Amino acid sequence: MLVLVGTTVAGEWSRLSDELHGGLGRIDRWLTGAPFHLPPGSVTDLKSRIGEFVATHRSALLSTALSGAGRVVELFTALALAVFCSVFFLHSGDRMWSWAQRQLPSRTRPVWQRAGRAAWHTFAGYTRGVLIVAATNAILVGIALAVLRVPLVLPLVVLEFVATLIPLIGSPIALAIAALVALAARGPVVALLVLGLIVVIGQIEGHLLHPLVLGWSVRIHPVAVALSVAGGAVLGGVLGAMVAVPVVSVAWAVIGALRREDASEE
Repeated sequence: MLVLVGTTVAGEWSRLSDELHGGLGRIDRWLTGAPFHLPPGSVTDLKSRIGEFVATHRSALLSTALSGAGRVVELFTALALAVFCSVFFLHSGDRMWSWAQRQLPSRTRPVWQRAGRAAWHTFAGYTRGVLIVAATNAILVGIALAVLRVPLVLPLVVLEFVATLIPLIGSPIALAIAALVALAARGPVVALLVLGLIVVIGQIEGHLLHPLVLGWSVRIHPVAVALSVAGGAVLGGVLGAMVAVPVVSVAWAVIGALRREDASEE
């Protein structure tokens, strides 16, 4: 997906640059009129100030970029390890699970079997469901942006797909970025239409897709989802926000399965 986004942006960069320059001029003229009445050249002045800031803090920005490059290396190392382990999990995951259970005391094996079955059922259902929701959102956004003739449709669609993996906040953030692109390239009317798209897709996702696709596998309160996303973002950034909800869902499913079994034994 990163290669696809990079290739698309590079192919449309010259056209996008021309549209953005024209869009900044339109925004400047729009801000000087009613109801804002800002001084002429406000956008140009902001652009020059950003350039001065970059020139003044070049060394700090460079060190930050190098630190980010180190994190990229760590990310790709973790990705390679994940792919390596996934191959063996898919090939012989059931035998690995059976071997792990045989190492436990015999009296605890049924408990671990119930916990593992509940965890896998919830995790698999969440993964399938969230990918379906993300793909549906991305398709709807792609159709809407193509109809509105917003540039960089494909990268924005990919961004929407990835952002939807973060519940509650991911999709609105991605559509807000699309609205900024639409504001610069197509004007305030199209940008307002894209903002309206945030509301529409939020309603479809919250009242149709999530209850229909995820309702049977993930049964946690929206407040718990919000707190999980916030806690995951604080502890692990974007990746933490992505994995927070499935981790909490799996933990709650395991607790629920063990509680039901204890109640039936009583």
